[in-house]
Amino acid sequence: MIEKLNFSMQTVFRLNYIEKECFGKEAWTVNNLIAEYQNDFSHLFGDVEDGEVVGYVCVRIMYEEAQICNIAVLPQYRRRGIATSLLQTVADFAKAQGCDRCELEVNTANTPTVKLYEKCGYQIVGTRPNFYRRTRRYPTRDAYTMVKNLES
Repeated sequence: MIEKLNFSMQTVFRLNYIEKECFGKEAWTVNNLIAEYQNDFSHLFGDVEDGEVVGYVCVRIMYEEAQICNIAVLPQYRRRGIATSLLQTVADFAKAQGCDRCELEVNTANTPTVKLYEKCGYQIVGTRPNFYRRTRRYPTRDAYTMVKNLES
């Protein structure tokens, strides 16, 4: 079940665990997560199963735009529609906040995630060269900028 995640250190530690499982050395730290909770523009939503968060998304609402900062689902819970539900929750929330569009960046070599975003209505609108730090996960540092227009 998708719900808005309120701040608690227990939730922060759980999200940090998800981050480490999904992103390894590139994971957000506990301090990064606390900073998102302290940011008035940021909102976090999670999929909770059996009392535990198994996937989450962080979105910043800035005027007419919702910027998806991060989305992660534990590997053993993937391919169950959780990421799709999280993205739909963000779109619904953003629209209710008066946003015209949702935007995100994704590594150009992350083909499965690009396909997920396209399935959810996002379109590639540009490329940002050298957007990411060099990692072993992907052969490129470039990011696609993807946008989903929210219908009125």
